[in-house]
Amino acid sequence: MSAPIEFNEFYRLLTAVRDGGKEEKKELEWILAEYEHAKDSKSSFDELGQIFCHIGVMELFEYTGSDNIRYISSLNLSVWEYLKIRIGKNLDEYLEQKMITHSKEHGLTEKISNKWKIDATELEMNLNDLAKYVAEGIVNVIS
Repeated sequence: MSAPIEFNEFYRLLTAVRDGGKEEKKELEWILAEYEHAKDSKSSFDELGQIFCHIGVMELFEYTGSDNIRYISSLNLSVWEYLKIRIGKNLDEYLEQKMITHSKEHGLTEKISNKWKIDATELEMNLNDLAKYVAEGIVNVIS
């Protein structure tokens, strides 16, 4: 990847919401709305990563059937095993797949590469790693 990207603020908010922060929950909702379209991104990978953060949280809600991050983080191992069997994938694999599928269905690498005037191949080559990075970060926070 060209420049290193970090989503420390996103993960900090996710952690605070997991721990019961009410103000942080509002802030997380706001940042997720911003990340959906990544208008304030600083680079091509930052833009794609922001979109992946948004997708990751939305798909976390879909996977668990809840939009309560505090509750989700309290699920015990038997529930996670049940969800893995029911859905056919563990959470991080599911999130990665959803991010990659969304990217391909919406032609994100092409759109983002055109916007940032970079070779789409660079984004394509790093797509899986970026999805994995974001998915693992989300799973680490809630587990």
